[in-house]
Parts: sequence; C-alpha cells; structure tokens
Amino acid sequence: MKTTLSALLIAIASISFAQGHGKEGPLQLKSLDFLIGNWSGKQNFNNPGAPMVGDITVKVHAFGGRYLQEELSTTLPGRKPTETHHFISFDAKTNTFNAWWFNDTSSTPTHLEGTLTGNILVMLSKPTNPNAPVMKATYEKVSDTAINYKLEMKAGDAWQELFHNDYKKSN
Repeated sequence: MKTTLSALLIAIASISFAQGHGKEGPLQLKSLDFLIGNWSGKQNFNNPGAPMVGDITVKVHAFGGRYLQEELSTTLPGRKPTETHHFISFDAKTNTFNAWWFNDTSSTPTHLEGTLTGNILVMLSKPTNPNAPVMKATYEKVSDTAINYKLEMKAGDAWQELFHNDYKKSN
C-alpha cells in the first residue's frame, strides 16, 4: 500500500511539474502590473438622449504569477450594483494576452485576445456565435495613478463607443 501511494504521489508531482506548476509566470504578464490595485471612477455610457454615468470600483490583483483578476462593480442611479469578473493571462504560443469576462448580464463568458503596445492594451472579442458583435476593450495607462478604459462595438467598418471609464488609484 505504501509503495502504491508513493508511486501515485510521484506520478502526480511529475504531471504537475510537466504542466508548469511551480514555474514563474510569463514576464509579459508583468507588463500589466500597472493595472494592479484598487481603482474608482466614473463609467460614462454613450447613449442617445440623456447622459448616463455610473460610479465604478475595480480591484485588480495577480495570482499564481500567471493571471490578473479584475473585480468590477458599476452603480447607476436607481439600480443595484453590477458584478463583473475579468481574468487576464498571457499565451506564449500566440504571443497574445487573453481575457475571459464573466458578468451578471451574460449567460456565457466572453473571450478576448490582444496585445500591449507601450502603455495601451487592446483586446478584441472572439465571438463563438456568428451573430454576436465584435467588442474592443482598450486599457490605457495615463499615469501611475490613472487609467482610461474604453469598450467599443464593431459597427460595419467603424467602432462605436459603448462607454468609457476614467479610473483613479485609491491605494
């Protein structure tokens, strides 16, 4: 029994090591450290008619050296706060950042892929439904204490802004 248990533990350790457990995450992910922290600001919706502005809070932390997690909540007047979770990683095979968005208004996650140029991370959605619109998320580091974020939707050959956020670091 001891021999079988020892062999099983060795096999599990070998498989874990082969999968990269215990290795430091990709250096490219460190280039997004400017996103880490507690942020707050305004979410400005691009609606026809009266402007709609919500209060937004964002917490971003790294875990495992391989992922960033964003926890976002927007509060609009007269509505309950939203709940959104984004996970970002780096894929060395494709040399791209990948994100998965989970929110309380969608039944499935959204997958995005993109690149970082200077202080601007641009990610495009990878719709699985041919009728789903392509979305573009842009994170721009303005300073060590300010980030601008914009979400756009492909409309023909142009991009239509859905909303933009101006964040200030609160820690």
